[in-house]
Parts: sequence; C-alpha cells; structure tokens
Amino acid sequence: MLRSLAVLAALAATSVSAQPLDAADPANKAVQAYVYLMDAKGNKVLVNTQFWRNDPKYDERALHRFVDVLTALDKDGFRKNPKAAIDNWDKPEPFARCFIYMEDLGAARKTKEGLASGSRLWCSDNGASEHEIKASDNPKHINEVLKYFNEYLARSKKNLRQ
Repeated sequence: MLRSLAVLAALAATSVSAQPLDAADPANKAVQAYVYLMDAKGNKVLVNTQFWRNDPKYDERALHRFVDVLTALDKDGFRKNPKAAIDNWDKPEPFARCFIYMEDLGAARKTKEGLASGSRLWCSDNGASEHEIKASDNPKHINEVLKYFNEYLARSKKNLRQ
C-alpha cells in the first residue's frame, strides 16, 4: 500500500508533457482501450484510445474524450456488441465498418513540449482515405472527430454493397 502511494505521488509530481517524448516510450508504457460497437443495421465501429501513463491529468482528459465519443455514438444507436468484431476490413459487406483511433501517434505532430497526439478515422467504402484530426487536447477535437465520423459513415452507408 505504501509503495503504491509512493508511485502515485511520484507520478503526480512529474511535470511531463502530454505525450511521451521518447519514441520507445509509447510501446513500453502505453495502455490501449478499445470497444467494438454496432448499430441496429449491423454497421460496426472500433473505437480505440491510448493512455500514455506519463501524465495522469492528460490520461484523465483522454479518458473523458474516449467516453465522450462513446456517449455520442450511443446516442446514434451504436452499442457494445461482441458480434461487432471486425475480422476483415477489405471484404465487401452489406454494412459499414469504421474505426476511430484516438490519442494516436499516427496523427501526432511535434511541438516544443514533445508530441501532441491526434485522432484518425475511416469507414469502409466511403470513397476517401483515413482522416487525421490533430491536437487531441484542443477543445473542439471531439466535435471534429464526430463531424468527420458522421460524414464518413454516411458516405459508407450510401456506397454499401447490397
């Protein structure tokens, strides 16, 4: 117990920037969380995020962003479903398959403090490549993620192979 408190105190006392500064750090320390969701028509979404474990306050904000996206998708009819797993992203299907990768280094940009992660999203058959949204900590980030997700999903649904 005392050791756990000491570790938490040490983490809280550090003044590390939002994301890891060392390129090897994400692979060693990051923890991923993901959820497969599906709506009533069988459209599937994988929502993924990372907790960098180098800044508890940042990880808390990342958790809130993750939950905000899940809440918005829930309002649109997407629910957690074990049948929503996506085995093949390329196989033609009569439903949309989408991903939202949050706190993603693939959409990161360098800042003077280190790396600032972003989000990437994509939907099958939407006619466009994946979309990157920079600056996860930007107050408008979640609105942009949801805006582009809805655009990509609508195009995907329109182009579905029936």
